[in-house]
Amino acid sequence: MIYGTMIVRNAKLALPSNDAPVDGDVRIEDGLIREIGTHLSGDDRQIDAEGLLVLPGAIDPHVHFFDPGYNHKEDFYHGTAGSAAGGVTTVIDMPDTSDPAVIDGATIRAKLDHVAPRAVTDFGFFGGISGALCDAGLERRITEMASEVCGIKTYETSGAEHFPRVSHYQYWTILELTRRHDCIVLVHAEDYDYVSGATPIARATGDGGMQFYRSRPEIAETLSVFAVTEIAEQLAAQMHIVHLGTARAAEIVAGRRFSSGETCPQYLEFDCHDFERIGAPLKITPPVKGPANKEVLWRMLVDGGIDFVASDHAPGTIEEKSTGSIWTDYAGIPGGPVLFPYLLSEGYLAGRMGLRRLVQVCSEAAARRYRIADRKGSIRVGRDADLVFVDPDGTTVVRAADSPSRGKVTPYEGRTLRGTVIRTMVRGNTVYRADQGIVSDAGSGAFVRPFRSNSQ
Repeated sequence: MIYGTMIVRNAKLALPSNDAPVDGDVRIEDGLIREIGTHLSGDDRQIDAEGLLVLPGAIDPHVHFFDPGYNHKEDFYHGTAGSAAGGVTTVIDMPDTSDPAVIDGATIRAKLDHVAPRAVTDFGFFGGISGALCDAGLERRITEMASEVCGIKTYETSGAEHFPRVSHYQYWTILELTRRHDCIVLVHAEDYDYVSGATPIARATGDGGMQFYRSRPEIAETLSVFAVTEIAEQLAAQMHIVHLGTARAAEIVAGRRFSSGETCPQYLEFDCHDFERIGAPLKITPPVKGPANKEVLWRMLVDGGIDFVASDHAPGTIEEKSTGSIWTDYAGIPGGPVLFPYLLSEGYLAGRMGLRRLVQVCSEAAARRYRIADRKGSIRVGRDADLVFVDPDGTTVVRAADSPSRGKVTPYEGRTLRGTVIRTMVRGNTVYRADQGIVSDAGSGAFVRPFRSNSQ
């Protein structure tokens, strides 16, 4: 890693209070932004950003890198490298898709020791609580995790035997404890009763994308979101709903005082008819929904009803995605490399949202929600020099084979996006260049803990 002083010159900067790019320079010293202005003086190392839009590096607050334990799918080096190639400078990894799962202080330390030498971007963790962990050790686990992780992940419907679902009563117990520790609970929201009842009926009717969608339709997400966010309201406890794909569920979240929500590019781009056509490469849980949801989700994302975006990066191998049945094909896609390029293209450059909102949904809002905004999420003096350099006149064709990620099955294959990521910089260190690929060593990324203060 190269530290020292450098100046990024002639950039079109995406600054926090501006909805249009601002011409200017950025002085970086020891990984931090030290000065923003025009015609900055000095003989420091120079990066000429003439003609490029420079934004705060994207934050992907929902990735499954399967490390340690399931590295045939993904690992921390390839996962963070794929993210960096897509303009992401910080990722937050989910707790349940590694072995061991991150459920207490000891497993946090073990995971950190394992993945820190592999990361190319900066990274944080979520801890996890399953229904099986709501026992006498629950308070100890939450206490040990609260200061180390960005939140606590849970599932109302779980597909993993080792990480079973949380019941409504257990949510009440968990939220009582996380409230005391000023910690947020994340929920995969699909109603267990509906999904368990609908799945055998849908499965008996066929073996396609439409049948899988009918096993987990809009009402399953809506019922779950209503119930768990009501518990959070009753307790005045912080909650976040991940990967919202249903318009009505998103509207419920937007009306709550103590809950926030994210959506993903796949729910903005695809619907159940695309799933029927594309098949396993688009299989995810929750599945993409009916076409009418997309327009509402876009509007809510632009207007602030949905707080930010995440990728839910969770690739499967070619073999896992082609078992011969949609019911046994693996559910997950390599979303990290396309998260920021998709929002840049279809959000900002397509005219759906302004530059200010693009920065909020891709960087700033997640940094604030997960308490890392003291360092991340904006181009400000004193913040980490996490920057993404974009050619707004370029184009990007999504090719899974070209990505550093191990995920090689994507529903975006061949999709042309406006804009090109030219350079990704993490704390002043260039980790990706479009003409060279990944240019930083494994282990250059740093662990990010939440900042426990109301002064952010």
